[in-house]
Parts: sequence; C-alpha cells; structure tokens
Amino acid sequence: MFVQKTDLVAQARTSKKLPNFIWAITLALIFMFFGEFFGGLLSYPLIRSLEKTNLFVENKEMILLLITLLSFAFTSLVVFFRVSKIEKRKISTIGFYKDKWLKKYATGFFIGLVMMSVVVLILFMLGYIELEKKPVQPVGIQALLSVLIVLIGWIVQGGTEEVLTRGWLMNILGARYNISFGLILSSVFFGLLHLRNPNISYIAILNIILVGILFGLCVIKTNNLWIACGMHSAWNFAQGNLFGFEVSGLNVQVGSLVDLNLVGNDLITGGVFGPEAGLASTFVLVLCILIVFILDKKGYFLKSR
Repeated sequence: MFVQKTDLVAQARTSKKLPNFIWAITLALIFMFFGEFFGGLLSYPLIRSLEKTNLFVENKEMILLLITLLSFAFTSLVVFFRVSKIEKRKISTIGFYKDKWLKKYATGFFIGLVMMSVVVLILFMLGYIELEKKPVQPVGIQALLSVLIVLIGWIVQGGTEEVLTRGWLMNILGARYNISFGLILSSVFFGLLHLRNPNISYIAILNIILVGILFGLCVIKTNNLWIACGMHSAWNFAQGNLFGFEVSGLNVQVGSLVDLNLVGNDLITGGVFGPEAGLASTFVLVLCILIVFILDKKGYFLKSR
C-alpha cells in the first residue's frame, strides 16, 4: 500500500463524479472510442485532400503514420471535457501543472531514451541484434527530417495514453478506493488495451503492464504527468525511429537513425512485436521500478519537488 497522500489523488477527490471501477473502465473505453471516431472522422477528409499531391505520394507512409498518431489527441480532448465539464475541476489537476513543466517533460524524455537504449545495448551484447544491410526506409542523415516530424506524433500519442490511463483513470480510482488499487488496475487496463495489436504475446502484455506500473509510480511519486508523458513518448520513438524496430507490433518504419534487426530467441528479443515483448525489456523495466522505490526511500522525490 502507498500510504503517501498524493496531490493528484486529493485533486481527484474534489470531482463531482467518482465512478466505481467498473464504470471507470467503461468510461475509459468510451473515451477511446469517441477519440478514435472523431480522429478518423477528421483524418479521412484530410487524407483525401492530400492523396493526389506530390507531397503525399512521395511521403505516404510518413504522412499516414503522423496523422494516425496525431489523431490520438481527440481522446485527450474527450478526457479534458469529462474533467472540466462533468467532474468540475481544472485540467491541470490530472497532472499538468505549469511549474517547470518543460524541464520535467525533458527529464522524462531523456529517461525514456536511456531505458530503450539500455535494452538495445543488452541485446547487442548478447548477440541478438544485427545491422540491416539493405534498409527499405531512409536511414541516418537522410531520415533526419522524417524522424523529427514523426516525433511530433509520438509526443501526442504517448501523452494521450498517459492522460487516459495515469492522469485520469489511475487517480480517479485512487480517489474512490486507494492509490495502490488505482495503480494496479490502470496498469492492467493499459496492458490489455494492446491485445488487439499484431503479434501480441504473454511477455508483451506483462511488459506493457510493467511499463504502466513504472509510469504510474513516477506520477505518484512526482505528483505530475509531464515526466511520464516524456518517458512514454521517448520509449516508443526510440524503438521505432531511432533504432528501426516495430513498436508494440506495429511497423512504423518511415525512417530511423539506424536500422537494426532482432535475431535469435524471440523470448529474449521480442521478435516481430519489437523489443517491448522480450525478456531484455522485462529486466530493464523491473530494474527501473526498483530504482524508483530506492530513490523514494532515500527521499529523492520529496527533495526534487
């Protein structure tokens, strides 16, 4: 049990509506449905208006990926509507306080990059990574522009999933029950959301739940959502557009700084799902969770607020 009373949970308790866990999970799914619906509704005419242009023809995969990632923002808008109009509280109370927000986001982004880089380093040292000799996507300097453009999409996509699962669901459950329950249920929910992803595996679900626990702990201990948003976006961005892997089973190869292949035992590497589904990621995620507890025990988070 986390006996620490968090500001975000205290803020959630001021809500005019505190749903039970069944209705909270149902609402989260409704938020996603309406977000995807409105995102698709607005994306379709945009794609149709662009599809005959030279820009679209020459950069089709990149533009489609960017539009798909940006469309996640509509789920955030639905959550913001719920928080402000129905729960009658400020959007900042889900963890978007303005104090040093850019520094916090940048810190989280750096941590996310380091985490995935450590996973890649472990796999490389074990001989489970090889360089793609005939890349089908732009690589290196040629890919730099597309990598930076797609990064905008990852920032939106990662931030939206944090808004839904950690900013809203975890804290509203923490307010209704307790923060431990909110952390575990929101993390399991986050993991199960990926059941529809291609090439999903038990290890992939376990790792995504561990990702949820890690990000959730960071929100609980820091009382802000910025760090988790940065970590989430960087974790996905590094997999797909720094190292050239699949991201949660999805092919996002529109350009990467290096193009690496996973070879050998899929249980360790993650195989076609990407490194997120391998035991190397399990090790790094568990290690990071332990580091959070150690830092908390030493009072690091209290000093850094």
